[in-house]
Amino acid sequence: MFVNSEKGEFTMYYIRRTCKKSVPRRTRMSFARCHDSSKKLYCAIVLFCALSIFALTSRLGNQRETQATSRFPEEPESFVSWRNLSRKQVSSLSVLGRRMFLEEDVGTPQDRNFTILVWHYVDFTEKRLVYRFGDVKVDPFDDCSVHNCHITYEESAAPTADAVYIHFHRTLGPHTFPKRSGPDQVWIWGTDESPVHNFWKAKDKNLKHYNGYFNWSMTFRMDSEVPVPYGRTLRLPDNQTALQPEDVFAMKPKLAAVMMTNCHQSSNNRLPYIRHLQKHMKVDFYGRCGSLNCPGHIRKDCELLDKYKFYLSFENSNCHDYITEKVWWNALEKKAVPVVMGGRADDYRRMLPPDSFVHVDDFETPEDLAKYLKFLDSNREAYMKYHQWRHQYKVVQEHGYFGAPIYHYCRICEALNYNDRTPKTYNDLEAFWGKKQQCHPPRGQSASRGQPETGKLEGAKSYCYCYCLVPGHVTLQFE
Repeated sequence: MFVNSEKGEFTMYYIRRTCKKSVPRRTRMSFARCHDSSKKLYCAIVLFCALSIFALTSRLGNQRETQATSRFPEEPESFVSWRNLSRKQVSSLSVLGRRMFLEEDVGTPQDRNFTILVWHYVDFTEKRLVYRFGDVKVDPFDDCSVHNCHITYEESAAPTADAVYIHFHRTLGPHTFPKRSGPDQVWIWGTDESPVHNFWKAKDKNLKHYNGYFNWSMTFRMDSEVPVPYGRTLRLPDNQTALQPEDVFAMKPKLAAVMMTNCHQSSNNRLPYIRHLQKHMKVDFYGRCGSLNCPGHIRKDCELLDKYKFYLSFENSNCHDYITEKVWWNALEKKAVPVVMGGRADDYRRMLPPDSFVHVDDFETPEDLAKYLKFLDSNREAYMKYHQWRHQYKVVQEHGYFGAPIYHYCRICEALNYNDRTPKTYNDLEAFWGKKQQCHPPRGQSASRGQPETGKLEGAKSYCYCYCLVPGHVTLQFE
């Protein structure tokens, strides 16, 4: 759009992206002609369009500046460790976090015993944290670095317990919380779900109303005081490194699979993406959302997935550090390459083994992703590069599904022993756990209105560039 204030006229340019050599179409109109009654309506429409384009351009510019800042907060040279953590991110880790993710020998066990009160929802909590969705009760501290904690479910222990754990998803709200015994009692809120699904039962879903109660968080995020990720990547000791990983390529005769039982509660359009991908490559779809059946979910492993080179590890929401068993078990444990949709690629680089995954955001369309996966399926050398990490790293399962270990109670005990006990309170849960702050919408949609971030209309086969030329001032371009 060209605006000339002296002549009172403007010109709008449109260039089709697919026609690079085409000459711009121009619509030139003088504001002076708007005195003609027959032209007034047309002028008003064109003026409205011009102002809308200008407003959209400004918003997109601000949006990109914000995104650029948030995605690259530190210069690459400030990254430390193989996890690509910045120094700021390292400083945000608790002592327990440093032990778990940096494998540092820090913190000293306390010479005392601790009582941990699990507040309500005993059956649900024990089903996963003690029975691991099975029938055999497991000692939660059996493989723990400390053993000086006692778990209780008795409400009468509230005045004397050293820590009180409250499950965020199951709580009915602050009105059900016990009375705090004193400033030294540690209150912990915990959840294994993303911020998109904060509360299942509570009528009060406003995070602000939960401010001021809690001292620690227990989530999958690395920067929680009590981190409980679904899985972790660990370096192998020097005497265990492998010279050559096994020939995974030859072990995997099938291309790609996905298993999904939740067909509706998704904020990232994963199901339409899979349907689109299936038009360009073979994807075997198991579970309630697909056409294939595989015995087992949570309690029993689906062994049919062992045959696939790729597993579509698509989370139900695109949130910071939210990486579930879809990656750790269904892909990495089964020696498949995870094709991931969820957090940003930087989240996966911090958590997963180096060069071990394919991120959907690296491809313009599902068709482009399909072409790349089919290329890897036909090229052993290129595919095996996604397994080179197995020389030096291993993944450990910590989610409790399929009988895998789970360490939630152990982690609380370790945190009570190792963490800095400087008083801290979550007075702004929205900043740490709000879905607007910690999650992003499907690529191509803005968080505020669900409109394309880049000016592209979903499903369109061609797009437009709009050039706004202001002589003597600035040239703006968005696409």
